[in-house]
Amino acid sequence: MEKFACLCCGCLTLDERGGYDICPVCFWEDDAFTAFGNDDFYVLGTGDETYETVNDEFLDLPSGANHGLTLRRGRENYRKFGACVEDMIPHVRKPKKSELPDNEKRRKK
Repeated sequence: MEKFACLCCGCLTLDERGGYDICPVCFWEDDAFTAFGNDDFYVLGTGDETYETVNDEFLDLPSGANHGLTLRRGRENYRKFGACVEDMIPHVRKPKKSELPDNEKRRKK
């Protein structure tokens, strides 16, 4: 079964897009509504997003499922210390070889 790339770390760990799966590599929760503000919900898209195709406008919107963390901050945190939030470091693991980001595989999703 092919996996979807996590929008935070880029690893191929998710069974579906927007299904609230938590990435075991970075602990980002892949929510259907990536962000919300006031009375508006911002839907990330149709499920065809990959790590590379997320529009810049969505990178700075707070994620409801990730307690207001933005995707941009989650990505920065992952690069800095290996989890979307420092408190989640005990819950993450290194990616398996089959989960490592591969541009060709990610573009298929």
